Amino acid sequence: MRKYFFVLFVTSCVLILPTKAQNRKSIHQIEYEKHIKDLPVNLNKNKSLKIIPLKVNSSKTLTKAVFGYYPDWEYLNSSYNNFRYDLLTHIAAFDFKASATGSINLPAGWPWTDLINEAHSNGVKIIMVVVNFDKDEIRKIITNSTSRWIFMNSVKAKIKQYSLDGVNIDFEGLYQSDRGSRLNDFMQELSDTVHNISPELEVSYAAPAVNWGGWNLEGLANNCDYLFIMGYDFFGSWSSVSGPTAPLTGGSYNITNTVLVQYKNVTERTPEKLILGVPYFGPHWTTSGKEENATVLEYQGAVRFRNAAPGFESNGTLWSSKYNTSWYEYLSGFTQHQVWVDNDSSLSLKYDLAISKNLKGIGMWALGYDGARNELWDLLEDKLVSVKSKTEKPDKFLLLQNYPNPFNPTTTIQYTIPSAKTLHTTSQYVQLKVYDLLGREVATLINEEEQPGNYSIIFNGSDLSAGTYFYQLRYGNYLQTKKMILLQ
Repeated sequence: MRKYFFVLFVTSCVLILPTKAQNRKSIHQIEYEKHIKDLPVNLNKNKSLKIIPLKVNSSKTLTKAVFGYYPDWEYLNSSYNNFRYDLLTHIAAFDFKASATGSINLPAGWPWTDLINEAHSNGVKIIMVVVNFDKDEIRKIITNSTSRWIFMNSVKAKIKQYSLDGVNIDFEGLYQSDRGSRLNDFMQELSDTVHNISPELEVSYAAPAVNWGGWNLEGLANNCDYLFIMGYDFFGSWSSVSGPTAPLTGGSYNITNTVLVQYKNVTERTPEKLILGVPYFGPHWTTSGKEENATVLEYQGAVRFRNAAPGFESNGTLWSSKYNTSWYEYLSGFTQHQVWVDNDSSLSLKYDLAISKNLKGIGMWALGYDGARNELWDLLEDKLVSVKSKTEKPDKFLLLQNYPNPFNPTTTIQYTIPSAKTLHTTSQYVQLKVYDLLGREVATLINEEEQPGNYSIIFNGSDLSAGTYFYQLRYGNYLQTKKMILLQ
């Protein structure tokens, strides 16, 4: 998606023309170009390991697919040590660079045998992501018979050599005339090629959030096992006013429009062919003011969630009712800054949309961008782990994210209390309290002994002012706290 997938807001109501928007680079391409120069060549720390095949994990309790792109620059940082494999179904190894001849290069550090084996032992599929961002090279790959033949055989060889579970094609910046039948025919041949190895292998495509012209998205979906919708880059380095990379609502184009309008036929007829991609990053600008859609002075870069989370904590979380996304602002000297990064509250609403429309699942760019933080893993567990499995496992002390969040004026809080023996405590006394940002107690919801089990309670915030609050569950010496946002 160089510049053609996403809409740009020049002011809060005026749009950049589609012809200009088509030339925007996606975050995939921007970060690829940023890191490719500095990545080591032929670094392989797994030479002595043997790749194990995928093991079917019958204990997995996810109700939807969770498909995470994982770039090689994150793998080299060993961020996979923070993964919750029970909350993943697919890890998409980024990037296998395709050349115009059809040959395919390997990601830095490949093969990632330690990661592959850990994933496979937990029933998580490893998908190779084949990338190209040059329209002329892409045209040759998909139209030249020799390049196409080499490409198909290269994909087959790598799937077999590394026990991979499928391929995701991330071709961006295509000529408009190549986005329809040419690409779709190419993907049909790729699907046939890969499925001939095994019908269990998967073929997918990284698809645009907005059809600026030429795309036959329903035909593309029909020729793949599923599409990963790159649901971000609505605002970015090119924007003249501040705003979110993935607005749920607001403006002419947003995530809701993507699912209900851009992919209307697929959503209505074959929703199991769509994965809604969400951002674990967001744009940072200096601006002329602290208000939403303030004039941009200078783009400061894309901020990953692990770096934005401390900013939310120190500066306070703001909520855009226009876009239904989170953000924060701060003053450094005399310079105003705005950072628009999705948190667990705004991602929760995007997940709700995917769930309500029965999509195949959700995904993210990119795994590792949350670092060692737990909020986004907790959200996946809350939204996508089956209620039945939660009911069958009252052996864990667990406080779930409230729902809905943000809310007005009521929200539901769920939690699990295990037996006192499980936690090696003699007390069964449970407290659930609500605090404001200053740490002042504003409500006591539970203050009594409770038996092991799963509980749900409705909190009514009609007597409180709008803002951010924390709810805290205490059980013996164990404590968990989560954040919620009350709207007026």
